[in-house]
Amino acid sequence: MKKVVYMGLDVHSRNSVISVMDEQGEYLKDLTCRTTEAELIRLVKSVEASEKRLAVEESSLAQWVLQVLSPHVAELFICDPTENYLICRSSNKRDEVDSRKLCRLLRLGELKRVYHAESDDRAIFKGAVQHYLDLRNQQVALKLKLKAMYRHWGVLDVEGTSVYSQKGKQPFVDQVKDATIRKQIERLYHLIFETEKMEASALKEVKQLGRRYPEIKEFKKIPGIGDIGAHVFDAFIQTPHRFEKKSQLWKYCRLGVTEKSSDNKPLGYKKLDRTGIGELKALSYRAWLCGTKSDNEVRSFYNRSLEKTHNRTHARLNSQRKILAVMYGIWKNGGKYRREVFLDPSR
Repeated sequence: MKKVVYMGLDVHSRNSVISVMDEQGEYLKDLTCRTTEAELIRLVKSVEASEKRLAVEESSLAQWVLQVLSPHVAELFICDPTENYLICRSSNKRDEVDSRKLCRLLRLGELKRVYHAESDDRAIFKGAVQHYLDLRNQQVALKLKLKAMYRHWGVLDVEGTSVYSQKGKQPFVDQVKDATIRKQIERLYHLIFETEKMEASALKEVKQLGRRYPEIKEFKKIPGIGDIGAHVFDAFIQTPHRFEKKSQLWKYCRLGVTEKSSDNKPLGYKKLDRTGIGELKALSYRAWLCGTKSDNEVRSFYNRSLEKTHNRTHARLNSQRKILAVMYGIWKNGGKYRREVFLDPSR
């Protein structure tokens, strides 16, 4: 029996492949099965070793694989596929080859972990927030499509929000001359109104699930952070202990700065790192935008940063990072929000 083995799982909706490698880097075997809970567990158990370490790339199946196989391995490593770009771009791409490469990278410690919720409650909460955001984005897309359709048929004055409402839509519909086009517009309205109902229902569910997390109440005390922003931040971050440094948090929120160099010479300008969660960056921007509309600590911090940098963009980004850092600090320390914490330059 081997002491330690490294396994790479290439999982698909129908079939999956597990490759096995020993401590010396020798491939032992490739195992194939149907993608079912029983078959995956049987395959993992059939590998004889004192310690089993398994790698699988992040996908829509990753959370399910984590729940199914975690009890049967010493470590289950869900990795970022964007870091393994050469696997998908290889000229010799097959499931067995992909799983073997995952084995090798896991053994060498060259994989980048993707965080997954430690509990089902947290995973369900994040899923509820993602579902709400998806409905919200669909609603935005439908409204843009509605205005585009009006303009296409000569109804140009469609500014404002009354065009989207049950009561205000009729004057706009009546301006469309063709009956067939009016029917198409009515169908689009039906989709918009139904999506609004589902969006409201999804938000209600998010708030119900969020009641079990007391830090959300503290987030909402920060100027500019509303109900939705507090829930979104809590759902995506999931735990206050996943980042060791604030710079890691900022990178996850697309507010980290990246630069490339070669031979100690810069390749282009410094810029924001685009990896991470765009929704968290947008959250911090909306918080800054709302927070600076009145006299409060967010506005004071922004003005102070503007005096130092003499650059509005840099001052805004500093304020966005500060908002996120304060939220994270409250959560990690289990404390209450205090205005002086936001303005403390040492934090």
